[in-house]
Amino acid sequence: MTNDPSSVRVVRWAILGSGSIANDMVQILKQLPDTQVIAIGSRSAEGAKRFGEKWGIPRQYPTYEQAASDPDVDVCYIATPSLRHPQDCLLAIRHGKAVLCEKSMAPDDETAKQVLDAAKAANLLFVHGVWSRFFPAMQKIREIIDSGEIGIVRSARASFCQNDGAGSCSALLETGIYCAQFLQWVLEDPKDCGCGVGPVVKGACHTLHESGKDEHVSAIIEFPNNKMGSFECSLAHCSDRSATIYGSGGTIEVPFPFWCPTKIKVTKMSGLGSQQWSEPQMYEFTLPENIESLPTENGSKEIAGFNFVNSQGLAYEAAEVNRCFREGLIESPKFSSSQCLEIMRLITEIGKYAAK
Repeated sequence: MTNDPSSVRVVRWAILGSGSIANDMVQILKQLPDTQVIAIGSRSAEGAKRFGEKWGIPRQYPTYEQAASDPDVDVCYIATPSLRHPQDCLLAIRHGKAVLCEKSMAPDDETAKQVLDAAKAANLLFVHGVWSRFFPAMQKIREIIDSGEIGIVRSARASFCQNDGAGSCSALLETGIYCAQFLQWVLEDPKDCGCGVGPVVKGACHTLHESGKDEHVSAIIEFPNNKMGSFECSLAHCSDRSATIYGSGGTIEVPFPFWCPTKIKVTKMSGLGSQQWSEPQMYEFTLPENIESLPTENGSKEIAGFNFVNSQGLAYEAAEVNRCFREGLIESPKFSSSQCLEIMRLITEIGKYAAK
């Protein structure tokens, strides 16, 4: 590939689903260079028309399949209701499309493997939209760990509890997946994921909503090399939604929102009883430049805004999908299929352990 900007391939996206996260992602995609959103697929003609006119999307399809089968589409962004994610991913793959799927991509690891295997067999890019992995702060955390700045990392914890959504979906799949991916990132060398003995669930408990879905889950996971991770997730109460990494020589604190972080605090500790604390080292990261909430294109020109904290950071994930697609990759090295499947395995096993 040359350095001539005119040689960069335009990546053409279809959005499947027209809910809150699709509202945020479409604003991101419309601001990325050499990127077009050409199609929206919804469950009704009215929904597709409303979303398409709001965001200036020319092709408005009343079904997901029609959007996925559009011959001009390169990538499908799966933002349909979460229980539909596996079937809509497979739909896009059958039509030869690369896929970025919102979390959670599947209800369990077996179903996730079916989707990943289908993408691999078709030689198509698939990325699970656990957007945390693409934030610069997450890369910096790994650099600090690998440098030995806080000594040997022994354990980590994460908490993601919000009083929103109980009964409508699983806390494990909605917020627990962010906790599990964080523990995997900081307690397991990314190069070793999928090789040999992986993390093992050592304990879990949950409370269930009257709907039968878990609303509050706590878990303990043993990682290779005698490392321990713990997390709590909930859709029925609040927590500070932070995470901490503990080493033999200090800690790394990641405040709210730890799953889309822009701040890190490193404190070194030494001496008798580890009571000598250094002046904390603070790292701050700006969100992507030139990404902002856009005015709608349906005549009102209102500023719709973003629905979720730090949604500007979706640009990291989307840009990585564009890069991987242009380079002919079938997975992102920043969040590989083996890492994705391991997280889904942990989530599945935590659910089974808690149900004993």
